[in-house]
Amino acid sequence: MQNKLGKKIYAKLLIVLLIAAVLLVYQFAVIRPADGREEAAQPVYNVVPLKSENVTVQNRYVGYVTPVHSVSVMPYINGYLDKVLVKGGDEVKAGQLLITIQQDEYKARLDAAKAAVLQADADYNNANLYYQRVKKAGGQAISKTELDNAKARFLSAQAALAQAKANRALAQANYNYTEIKAPIDGVVGNVSLTKGEYVSPASKPLLSIIQTNPIRVVFSITDKDYLNEISKGANALFNGDKIKLRLANGEIFEKEGHFQFSDNAVDRKTNSIAVFADFENEGRALVANAYVDVLLDKVYENGVLIPQNLVTLGSNENYVYVVNNSELKRVPVEIVNTVGGSYLVKNAFAPDSWLVTDKVGNYQKGQKVKIKTSGSKLEMPEKK
Repeated sequence: MQNKLGKKIYAKLLIVLLIAAVLLVYQFAVIRPADGREEAAQPVYNVVPLKSENVTVQNRYVGYVTPVHSVSVMPYINGYLDKVLVKGGDEVKAGQLLITIQQDEYKARLDAAKAAVLQADADYNNANLYYQRVKKAGGQAISKTELDNAKARFLSAQAALAQAKANRALAQANYNYTEIKAPIDGVVGNVSLTKGEYVSPASKPLLSIIQTNPIRVVFSITDKDYLNEISKGANALFNGDKIKLRLANGEIFEKEGHFQFSDNAVDRKTNSIAVFADFENEGRALVANAYVDVLLDKVYENGVLIPQNLVTLGSNENYVYVVNNSELKRVPVEIVNTVGGSYLVKNAFAPDSWLVTDKVGNYQKGQKVKIKTSGSKLEMPEKK
């Protein structure tokens, strides 16, 4: 009897314990969230503010120096050198006399050609006067044969005069060619000529002249960079960019360059296109055929620098995590350049957005989170 009574007491006690357990679970699972513990369960992320700015990115290219204009001076006529008026390294101006070829022979030919013109002119005048008289006399006084002969002599004299004038012009040109003048401003190259040396159009160039101021630098950019540039407009290539040079001794050239034009074809081997820029070169520090580093400073407006480890690179899009209005968001970004250890992206972020610096596990759209600001600004690697 006592055993049965003990079992009943034990069963009642077990029921009480079960009811107490249910009440306890209910207390924590249903009632307690109302006092604020649900909010405390929201994940907390470390964030930093997103700051847009104008960012200058410097790209380096290998370029070479080439003259804007250069000429090899050749003789137009045969002859013996009479005077050599320049030496290597001289600066000359367009039209300046450089060399003379012995003129006696060409002066004599010119005088003879002038005399021939005078004779031909006299013959022409006589033939013209006679022809005019014959025409005025009429058919009754002059036979048709005589009229035809007068006209033929007139036309022949006219042609002879024209030929004599052409010969005079040729003789004058050859005489002028005895004086060889600089066709452009520039610096004379090596001169190894001596008086009395025989020259002709078939001989090697007498000397060369290179324009040194301004002078041109040629460098190449990738076809991708070219397309990015041309997308701003055909007349906006490198607009606002600064083109600088680093010389072989490590110094930065004092003058900035001016973009002139880009080539009209892409190099198939390198998938690049040549770019031409001119520089003032008064001190002649830039020498033709020298290699230089071209430093292209490009300003990107309204950009954001984000450390590379905070950008997730995907096959379809690149993105970062931000918090806006207490909501965790995955925002696609467009990378426009790389600066040190950071990506430069276009600013497409909503106002008052915070960049998440922690690793995000399971992302749920619209998820509410808390933020913790560990610093007042986004720490960036030093710009290079």
